[in-house]
Amino acid sequence: MRMVGWLGSLAVMALTQFSGCGPAPQPVWNRDSRSFFYSQVDGSVVQYDLDKAAARTLIAPGERRAHQVAVNPELPFVAFAGAALGPEGRAAQVGMASLLNGSIKWHRQQVWGNTGSARELCPSLCHWCPTGRRVLVWFQQPVAIPGLVKSSTPYGGFAVLDVTTGDFSELKGTPPAAALCQALHVSPISGDGNGYLAMKLTDDIPVFSFVDWEGWESPLALSNEVASLFKRLGNPQTPREHLFGLCFPLPQGSWEGPVLRFALQSGMIEVDVKSRRITLRPLPEPQRAEMEKIAAADMADACFTLQTATFSKGDLSLHYRMLTADKASGRVRVDLLDQKQDRRRALLEGVAPENFLVHHLFPAPDGSRILVCLTEATTSSFHIHVVEADGKVSAKLDAGKLGVGGLE
Repeated sequence: MRMVGWLGSLAVMALTQFSGCGPAPQPVWNRDSRSFFYSQVDGSVVQYDLDKAAARTLIAPGERRAHQVAVNPELPFVAFAGAALGPEGRAAQVGMASLLNGSIKWHRQQVWGNTGSARELCPSLCHWCPTGRRVLVWFQQPVAIPGLVKSSTPYGGFAVLDVTTGDFSELKGTPPAAALCQALHVSPISGDGNGYLAMKLTDDIPVFSFVDWEGWESPLALSNEVASLFKRLGNPQTPREHLFGLCFPLPQGSWEGPVLRFALQSGMIEVDVKSRRITLRPLPEPQRAEMEKIAAADMADACFTLQTATFSKGDLSLHYRMLTADKASGRVRVDLLDQKQDRRRALLEGVAPENFLVHHLFPAPDGSRILVCLTEATTSSFHIHVVEADGKVSAKLDAGKLGVGGLE
């Protein structure tokens, strides 16, 4: 069966040089914008405090190999998942770490399928429901693209922990749109906490639905413009350059209650799980003009901008750009732009991490700092750079060498 056109196109565009597609160990900001969390190669999860310029280990090396934490929407603790998969069975467990004293509480491990079958640790991540009641867990064997992106290929396992009751159950219906939402760097759980965005793959266009926590599924209708866009993305005859022009630079998606929004060069896509519609609206004029400006600069510099991020104060922003003259190496350059004076300079250089899909820039919730993820070309070691609003790099953290689908 051939590769699914639409998601395959998105994956190939973003990952022509990058092979991983499982849950990626992307850094996660704390709500106060003063610290963030990241995974290391040895399996540990670390919290780095910017005010103290110090780090502490939340999960010990080799213990369950959690990949990414989820920050509680109100309380001072985070959730993370450990998981294992096998041909006949799977298991997962959710832990909670207090940000006050670092203590950890693990909920009871849940096993599905053949409890006696062999299982291996696998990449996992979790999302916290905005209401604080549930944690959605996604876990998957590290599989390279394009082998993963086929209609017949399952997308790993999905389970939901009810924090109030302790019930931890597998999702039986349409799975969450995990790959799409990771590309958008947003949770598949709706902003009102009433359920999740689900997606089925077909060989033409994706089929979306909204699933509430009782398992009821409601289909989402695509407007003609969105259906046409998906068909162009999924058409194998669409030139690769056109695909890039349709989709990038891809900013972070955002939920506002029941509506998920994300901008493409083609327009602003709105996924409204309450009205059950997915529509495409014109970009605001300043955003459209900025997109055209980025495209012109890329053409002049033989670069391709994957992502942009702007600080909340001042006139500076960051552009994460791939060097098109050297596509095979995956080399990228992070430019610092002065929007007011319309000038730029190279700030950082390296290689894009293999399994980070589209997002490599992570602005703090208050916009005061931006995390930049790069791999060093000489050592293949993954680094997180902390860039301040004045353009200075205040910290550089080494997480080791990343592998396909997660940490080696």
